[in-house]
Amino acid sequence: MLSNLPSLVAPEIDIVSAMDAFAVPTREKIDALVIDADAIDSLALEEIAGRSKQLEIGVTGCRSLEEAKSLLSQRRFDVVYLEYWLGSETTIAFIHDMALHERAPCIVLTDLDEPDIRRLAFRAGAHAFLSKDSLCPQALESVTLAVLRWRSSPPLRV
Repeated sequence: MLSNLPSLVAPEIDIVSAMDAFAVPTREKIDALVIDADAIDSLALEEIAGRSKQLEIGVTGCRSLEEAKSLLSQRRFDVVYLEYWLGSETTIAFIHDMALHERAPCIVLTDLDEPDIRRLAFRAGAHAFLSKDSLCPQALESVTLAVLRWRSSPPLRV
């Protein structure tokens, strides 16, 4: 009776070849646009990005949505990290426009880690949301890699 059931034991895999298929030998280079009115927060993000072990993040910073739109019209970015509030305006309309035109994924970085703000950002089209209070290189890498992989390619077949 039990002989008709499929084996519950996973087939053997060659760990070395699986690692070769998935591992990237060097840090991947990406171009990021950082939109934050606070120069100190921008510098902190750049410092955290510089400590990444998996990504070499080239950072271009700006302080306003007008400046961001100008930069986006001149060149392509792999990802946009942006603050939820820029002065007296939110970045919700900008996030929505980026999502509608499929320009670059937006990752919201903010001090305001509130459920309502997360919900608004995701509904507008944000791809991820990170609290600045808990930001570290590993969190930035993980979220960025997940967003970029999800957008760009299906899983590898090994």
